Amino acid sequence: MPRRPAKGSLITVLACGLFLGGCTPTPEPLPAQPTTEVKTPPAPTAQPSTTGPPAGPTLAPAPVPTESDAVTPAFQELRATLELFSREKLEEGASAVLIKAKVGQQVWTLAEGVRSRDRRVPAQPGDRFPVGEQYRSFLAVSVMKLVEEGRLGLDDPVAAYLPGSLTAGSPVTIRELLGEARDVPADVPAAARSDAWSLLARVVEQLRGAPLEAVLRTDVLTPLNLRSTQLLAANTAAPDDLIHGYVQLDGETVDVAGTGIPDGIAAGGLVSSVEDISVFHAALLRGQVISPASLIAMKGTVFADYGLGLDHWDDRCTNGSYYGHAGDIPGYGSISISSADGNRQLSIFMAYPPQPVSSQPSALALEMTGVAQVALNSGCRFQFR
Repeated sequence: MPRRPAKGSLITVLACGLFLGGCTPTPEPLPAQPTTEVKTPPAPTAQPSTTGPPAGPTLAPAPVPTESDAVTPAFQELRATLELFSREKLEEGASAVLIKAKVGQQVWTLAEGVRSRDRRVPAQPGDRFPVGEQYRSFLAVSVMKLVEEGRLGLDDPVAAYLPGSLTAGSPVTIRELLGEARDVPADVPAAARSDAWSLLARVVEQLRGAPLEAVLRTDVLTPLNLRSTQLLAANTAAPDDLIHGYVQLDGETVDVAGTGIPDGIAAGGLVSSVEDISVFHAALLRGQVISPASLIAMKGTVFADYGLGLDHWDDRCTNGSYYGHAGDIPGYGSISISSADGNRQLSIFMAYPPQPVSSQPSALALEMTGVAQVALNSGCRFQFR
């Protein structure tokens, strides 16, 4: 799972984008304006517009923020970094970029590109996308709720709940499956390590006596009113508001939403929006979803790179950590990071430029992760170095 910034073009982007009036001339504006919104309560309503040739009538551009929006220079810097990143990725062939940033009462959203290359419907801020490995944070919440109820122990062997799923006498515990795959003992078959989260899902379903979709809805989706988040079954038709992703197969561009590509949307998985993902992480980190003890366990130790379903990044605004998760699957990349109090947040989604399917993390996912950290750090007045 990507956590560290990539080198190369990212360095140029950050060096030139973090400071208003940076080292290169301002890029020429695209023919159509992105769907954007900057607000403080009460929030103005943004009007969407299109990037690329539209299928229908041209939509009105978003209103330009006024001084009454009280956007700070630091937040303007954050926006400038992300707008430049989005524009660069669209020029490289990404079909859509969705972003939501929040610093205190300042909120900004951006939607550029199209839902699909065929229909050319403009992307909207509320559109859904496959979250990839971000699903792990949701599943971890359901596991921790079982721990709170005393029905499951983090240090219990998985074999106690799923006899025959692992080698007889396997010492692999629930805690090890919740952590990174590299934490699973080396003597465990590679297939079991790569399937850790499927095993956890089976444990949850067995103890709850219900499908995982119903469990997640009870534990997370309904209490937080996450209406755009849904666990799709395999071969489920793609929702109308889903952003389509694309990959290269045998030299042809293929829509991931309509194929059986491993880990693609046709294989099922969690879909969500930048709004829902942001709400989920804010509520989780503010202790509104699980108990304080469970949250501490999910965060992991101070010096850990990864906890139990939550990733870590350096928060230079507090000298602490950001928490969240990245997602990287064929055709799609996403990341959501939040300060420990949920007061500063950034969620980014991108439908990648079509690339060959690979089992290795995408370089674009690594770049997006690096941009997210730098941009959110730039949104505060003071940074620890």
